[in-house]
Amino acid sequence: MRIIIDGKEYEAGERESLGGMLERAGIPVKEGCIIAVKKKVKEESVETDLFEIETTRGRMILRVECGDLLERWRKSCHGYKGAGVRWTTKDAVVFGSTVFDAQPSMEPVSLGRYEVTLSLSGLSKENTLLVFSKRPHSASYYPPKGCAVLGRIVYGRHLVGLLRMGDRIISIRPVLETKELAKSLLKGEAGMPLEEGDKIFTKVEVELDFDSPVCGEQAYNVLNDGVIKVSSETSSYICNSEKKVIALPVEKLGERKRGSLTIRNSGENVGAAYIYKREAPLAQSHTIVGRVNGGIELVDLAKEGDCLEVSVSPPRIDLLGKNVSEARSALDSIGVELETEGSPADNDSGVIVEHEPQNSLEIYKKRTVKCKAIRPESILKIRLYEDKAPNSVRYFRAVTGLERKAFGKLRVYFATPKMEMILFKGNEEIAKGLTPENTPSDKVFAGSIGVTNTVKKFAGMIGIRMTDSEKFGPTAESFDGTNLIGEVQGGLDLLRRLKEDSELYIQELRG
Repeated sequence: MRIIIDGKEYEAGERESLGGMLERAGIPVKEGCIIAVKKKVKEESVETDLFEIETTRGRMILRVECGDLLERWRKSCHGYKGAGVRWTTKDAVVFGSTVFDAQPSMEPVSLGRYEVTLSLSGLSKENTLLVFSKRPHSASYYPPKGCAVLGRIVYGRHLVGLLRMGDRIISIRPVLETKELAKSLLKGEAGMPLEEGDKIFTKVEVELDFDSPVCGEQAYNVLNDGVIKVSSETSSYICNSEKKVIALPVEKLGERKRGSLTIRNSGENVGAAYIYKREAPLAQSHTIVGRVNGGIELVDLAKEGDCLEVSVSPPRIDLLGKNVSEARSALDSIGVELETEGSPADNDSGVIVEHEPQNSLEIYKKRTVKCKAIRPESILKIRLYEDKAPNSVRYFRAVTGLERKAFGKLRVYFATPKMEMILFKGNEEIAKGLTPENTPSDKVFAGSIGVTNTVKKFAGMIGIRMTDSEKFGPTAESFDGTNLIGEVQGGLDLLRRLKEDSELYIQELRG
């Protein structure tokens, strides 16, 4: 019998199990990730009370709330195709006209903002106008008897105030819903017997948008191991918010269509990734970073806590931590030229800690990348106390770049030959929320990393202690002004060679 797996056709044996079929077809499934199976169920398109109005300004959705007029409206609404704006005032914009079989009411009509009514102009059903209310007002529109308000705009409301003379209605059509769709989509289990026509989805296929390179790199971070875990889900989207960051730029904006992948660029969930099940309007806080080209059924099926396997195109260009030879080989295979910065000795034996452009999509576009390599022994290894000082660690990762990259960088603010500590530049703007957390009580040991909190004047300063102290933290502040955020795990002696304004590369050890 014929089945489809991720868009490819296969022949399955009679009553063959899902697990057996995937194994025989050589299709691996990441452990813990769900599989979607869409059964061949009869589906029926059902008309709703929603109508899509396409105008020269954009698309709106009208919900008809007067049940007595719904069927007559359904039959007559196509008559507004091509209708232009008859007039517009501060209260309403009016299109027309068409024939509508109704008797006019002589009572004044009170309309709220975004409400819609029909106006039997001249008390004639042959000259029925379509009225969109811009603000609450009352007028003698002569609507059909018993239905002063036809309905209201529920999507694209901002367009009502933009419509002008010369605009027109391109089309009005009912929004259709599909019956039995939910029943046809099931979570696959290994022992599930397959049936003729089954469609199986094992992964979500995502294509990134080159117009959003910075937020696109954040999408790579979220999807780095080829899996997205659902932190939350609604009827409109699934979201992963496990890799939030401090700040991201606004890049490509647009209507969030079904299958759109966005990254939140402002607000509480900066850095969170969203995949949409249904359309949502443009929002300044969401950058469009890509779209789903296959496996949207997994998104439809997913619940909070589920994991979905994701394949990303184009693949990430991951150079950090590689030596120059490895990086050149990887880049040659995709037609990207590698330039190196630094001494030949560093390039021969070192690892790449920085490159320009910084983002994969920009490298693909430019077709060349300049890399900086340094010797491994020149990299400071650290471990951060994320559980003890989550806010301060998040600040430190933002300042150093560790929130989005494998290697971070600090610039020396103060250093002396006989150092008890070394100080690094922070960021005053994002340090404003550094309230005390994980402050020391007895002793601070050599190798401790700290951040000055808001109890003291220089909040956000970063420091590392070179010697033990029972009085002062890593930033030379008293204990009440010190948040301990981590410790040096390798390379403490590197700090003794640093001078003011020099740079230090750091690598966070996890696990």
